[in-house]
Amino acid sequence: MILVHTSRTRVGRRWFIGVTVLLTAVHPLLSAHLRSINFLVVSALTILPISALLRRMPGREGLPWWILLAAMSVLSVGNAWPVVGGPAVQFATDLLITFGNALLLAAAVALVLRCGRNDSGGVLDVSVAAIGIGGVVWTAVLLPRLRALHVVASAQIALLVSVLVLVGVLGALLRVWKVARRRLPALNLMICALIFALAGTVVVALSTGKMTVGRPPWIEMVFLLAYGCVGAAPIEESAFELSRPGPAPKDGLSVGRLMFLGVALIVIPLAGGVREMVGLAGDGALLALGSLLTVPLVLLRVGRLAAERQRAEAALRHQATHDLLTGLPNRAELLARLDAALDRERVTGRVAVTLLFCDLNGFKAVNDRLGHLAGDQLLVEVGARIRGGLRAGETLARYGGDEFLVLCDAATGDTVPDPDSPGGDSPEQAALRLQAHIERVLAEPFQLAGEQVRIGASVGAVLSDGDLGADELIRRADQAMYAAKPRLPVGVR
Repeated sequence: MILVHTSRTRVGRRWFIGVTVLLTAVHPLLSAHLRSINFLVVSALTILPISALLRRMPGREGLPWWILLAAMSVLSVGNAWPVVGGPAVQFATDLLITFGNALLLAAAVALVLRCGRNDSGGVLDVSVAAIGIGGVVWTAVLLPRLRALHVVASAQIALLVSVLVLVGVLGALLRVWKVARRRLPALNLMICALIFALAGTVVVALSTGKMTVGRPPWIEMVFLLAYGCVGAAPIEESAFELSRPGPAPKDGLSVGRLMFLGVALIVIPLAGGVREMVGLAGDGALLALGSLLTVPLVLLRVGRLAAERQRAEAALRHQATHDLLTGLPNRAELLARLDAALDRERVTGRVAVTLLFCDLNGFKAVNDRLGHLAGDQLLVEVGARIRGGLRAGETLARYGGDEFLVLCDAATGDTVPDPDSPGGDSPEQAALRLQAHIERVLAEPFQLAGEQVRIGASVGAVLSDGDLGADELIRRADQAMYAAKPRLPVGVR
């Protein structure tokens, strides 16, 4: 089935590329009316491969392609209106084309967010830098030309938005391309589509300054090539990988990266200031739109770094207070919680602390016979079983080796009454309940290394008297556990 599908994909790709290239090549030879029809056909053809991809792509992974389908549908309708209504519907055509281009950019952004989410820091950095470069090109090259052509302000703003957003998204996709595990033809085609769209926009700005009317046929060919790349991308099998996160490069705000961001952030205001200093008219649109695009991206970048640092600190705190194997609180954390519970007990004058010391019987034999990996798995499953029946205010900790401690603090515990005790568990009842729970969950066999293994547990329980310290309470619980341990041969536990 895979071979058949791959063969069909190759045939479909060849047909689509062949038809698109042919229609693009003959475009300059057609009359104005036929060029409008040809433009419509090429844009509409892209809907077919995108729809075919979406039929094979599950749920959320297809979101960028759904947006792309909507974009190409809107653009096709916009390209159809001049064919049907002629110049009388030019304003509506301009609106549809503008909206379709916005959706096209949104689809590219969605792809970046999908396949570049493991490298969001690098993507943001490159996007900010690309927007800065686009701003410099705009103020140094494009704006003077548009003013020389007497292009109205609204058209200038539309071109400025297209240029800044296109270069920003293109930079983001180039970053994704750079850190990708392997080369993805679908990603390459999307990058080519953005390059053609950006090139066509720049050429339009330098020639006529009009996006939808009065364009020479050779400029329209550039946009047709962009359409062709957009339609060819979903035919590639690598289109599925664009919806999955890429690798996560090492990220951080080094001095060099910080300087890079700083320069990228000030380049647009600096370009505007230089215009003022050399006596040229200012460009408020560039300053406003450039800041509107770059400042939120930089703030998002800084916020991401702050969140990442918080996650790293939380991970370090967790590692310091939890057992690496089972994920349970470790000895240090258990002592800290026990000390806090005993302090509350002294303040309230109410005896509320119960401590159980649990030592596994038969663990050493399993560990010696099946190996350390099986022994580690056994400890993890023991911890999960015991923890599964605990209530709020009860802590299971791995004390060391195959020893576990359960701390029950009634002062912070579950207020739901016990079925057999309308007033809730007393410390004595809590000890009996927890001991019965441990014995019950460990009575079931464990599946390890392809066989069933049974172990037991010796459990010792002590109640606080309001005066004992944490170490003494643990020592007494340990003694109670040994008193409860069955008589076993020497060396067997």
